Amino acid sequence: MLLHSTARSGKPAGRQRPARRGGAAGSLAAVVVLVLAAATVASGPAEGPTSAPSSDLDFWLGQARPTTTTAAIRPPPGGPFGPGDRSGRGDALPGVVVLSNGEILAGGIHTTRDRNWEVWVNSEQRWRHIPPLAVLSVRAVVLEERMEREWRWKEMGSDEKVDTDRTRPIRRLQWQFHLIDDSHVTGAVKGQPLWVESGGKRRGPFVLHERSAGKYGQTLKDMIYVKKVVISRRAMERTLSK
Repeated sequence: MLLHSTARSGKPAGRQRPARRGGAAGSLAAVVVLVLAAATVASGPAEGPTSAPSSDLDFWLGQARPTTTTAAIRPPPGGPFGPGDRSGRGDALPGVVVLSNGEILAGGIHTTRDRNWEVWVNSEQRWRHIPPLAVLSVRAVVLEERMEREWRWKEMGSDEKVDTDRTRPIRRLQWQFHLIDDSHVTGAVKGQPLWVESGGKRRGPFVLHERSAGKYGQTLKDMIYVKKVVISRRAMERTLSK
């Protein structure tokens, strides 16, 4: 009877039904996975890699974090020598220019933008290109100064000339560049301009050349030229403070 009753009810005595795959245990495991995933999303990525990186680059890329800085990086005010620069040109250098009439001009000194000083050195038969930043000073070397007389043809078709009694000044120059390595380069500069800026005002151009001629009626003293250029912040500030 006992065996019959058990057979009819479908539950044999002393025998357990095997657990259905994916039952309560599987559901519990799924819940645990979901909870861990939610915690990971809430707390952000882990501090270290969960597996060995394939390369150092992958590791460091994995450590990268987005920045929250929004301020733009701006260059310091003024030119390369700081906010005290008195020139509007970023490539201007502080210094003084001494003219042949004794006048001294102080401020930011520059030549044509993006151009080096070009000096023809006759003894080397070549051009020297000198960056302005490499120059400590420039000095004029006078090779010749004289008054040139004016002559004209006596009359049309004549081969005879007569003196008009008018004269003009003539000057030939070379330029000696003293460089930051304490070397010197001396040669001809064939017409390169120079400006001096201070307080929003610009003086120049003063042209460095190998030969200049004044107007008839002028004297050598009237034909003013750059006698010396000194690149020095101290000299500039000392002159401006006077």
